[in-house]
Amino acid sequence: MAKPRKPKPEDPKPAHSGAVVRHQKLCLSIDTNLRRIYGYTELEIEVPDIGIVGLHAENLGIESVLVDGEPTDFEYYPRNQSSDIEKRWASAVSSPSSAADVAAAAYVTALETELIPNLLINCCNKMQIEQINTEPNGVQSSAEVKQNVKSVRVNYWVEKMETGIHFEDNVVHTDNQIRRARCWFPCIDDNNQRCCFDLEFTVAHNLVAVSNGSLLYQVLSKYEPPCKTYVYRLDVPVTAQWISLAVGPFEILPDQHNGLISHMCLPPNLPKLHHTVEFFHNAFSLCGCLTLYFHSEYEQYLDAKFPFGSYNQVFLSPEMAISSSTVGASLCILTSQVLFDEKVIDQTIDTCIKLAFALSRQWFGVYITPEAPNDEWLLDGLAGFLTDLFIKKFLGNNEARYRRYK
Repeated sequence: MAKPRKPKPEDPKPAHSGAVVRHQKLCLSIDTNLRRIYGYTELEIEVPDIGIVGLHAENLGIESVLVDGEPTDFEYYPRNQSSDIEKRWASAVSSPSSAADVAAAAYVTALETELIPNLLINCCNKMQIEQINTEPNGVQSSAEVKQNVKSVRVNYWVEKMETGIHFEDNVVHTDNQIRRARCWFPCIDDNNQRCCFDLEFTVAHNLVAVSNGSLLYQVLSKYEPPCKTYVYRLDVPVTAQWISLAVGPFEILPDQHNGLISHMCLPPNLPKLHHTVEFFHNAFSLCGCLTLYFHSEYEQYLDAKFPFGSYNQVFLSPEMAISSSTVGASLCILTSQVLFDEKVIDQTIDTCIKLAFALSRQWFGVYITPEAPNDEWLLDGLAGFLTDLFIKKFLGNNEARYRRYK
């Protein structure tokens, strides 16, 4: 007979415990010439009893904060972690053998420091203090619950980006490194905070802004120089880590088999993208197989539909990309190294597997998140398991066994 589980001890709660983000809106203008981002984010937050909401924001210029349309007091503590850690631990290294221990301790300290919100917002200084109405049985009324939900707007700008978002000529893109969403927009950068997003990005008229969710519409301004605003909506709750953005003069190639899938690349790589997609459809049927596999076999195997309504793949030059693939909600940014022309045939299998794994991460990693960072290995393994199923079905057992052997 199985023994009953013992309850886990309560972990110490972070400073922003009690604040819950119901919805977040992000409206940004991106100037690739000045390498500058400016705009605002608006969060619908359930404010804790203390009346203080803590957000994460790194290397941001906070212009003003409004609560329900009224200016409010806030405190911002920018952190320069790299220099602080170097100064703190430089004197601790006494010998080469102790360098590893010091580096590990510095890393753990940095992770613990990042848990603490550094943008504290007063959400009660303009409130009218009223008598709390409760029902006869002691349950709070719906009017009181509604009072605790505040609209918090942060006007800010970003310059001299070090991480999180990257500029290269007229191309801008983000990466999904852990706790780096805070480097380009204020948020509660925590795996336990999930919400839906409305996203608006204003760029030059000759650029394309690709982000998460469904593209609702585009607006071309009448001002000089003309700008274009791309409006997206993500109806599936995700953590801030999986909000992604890619801006550039992209060429868009819609998928022939599924209108919800789009492939994008920079103009020099368009012939390779055409050939890669056409070759996959005609000879190897990768894109068709991926669409069929994930929207039929994966849905049947997992007994659940694909978590997002659309899926975009953006291919950047290798010198621009931070990693070979950056996964976001309904969006994956890859290097153009996976693309190939008619002279290359031996890259087909590697490209197939990389795209299959990136797509499987939409299930395990983006839609399903780990309870703690120590559980990340499990989701990575489940994504690899789905990729292994794909390899066995469309490349054969020999290829799957060879990959496991390697």
